[in-house]
Amino acid sequence: MEKFQFSLEKILDYRWIQENEAKREYASAQKALNEQEEILKQLIAEKGELMEIRETTVNRMQIQQWYLLDLNQKLTETVQTINELKHFVELKLQAYITAQKERKVLEKLSEKQMAEHQLAVNREEQKMLDEMANRKRIS
Repeated sequence: MEKFQFSLEKILDYRWIQENEAKREYASAQKALNEQEEILKQLIAEKGELMEIRETTVNRMQIQQWYLLDLNQKLTETVQTINELKHFVELKLQAYITAQKERKVLEKLSEKQMAEHQLAVNREEQKMLDEMANRKRIS
């Protein structure tokens, strides 16, 4: 009997490629989110340090105030970016999970077809053994 060949092997290979691409995109999105969260931590720390500095001259107070306003603007933008990235990461995670499910469906089908093939091979072998045993008895 011939060797087992899954009829949808090329599609299964393609699903593996899709899954790996989805995994890479998810990891990339997660990395971008982590980077933005780190930037947010740094901005918060910088703002905390700035708030502890007490300036004595009006000009330096004014400069400090402008810098504080700029930091607040950056904080707001970073929080907004983080929220968008969280949504993007969730979409990429769902795409990865979907790709994984699609691959697993084909793998299960492959396993089922392989089991059916092995059963057919076993039956063919048993049939040949039975035939050989009958020939010995007749001789």
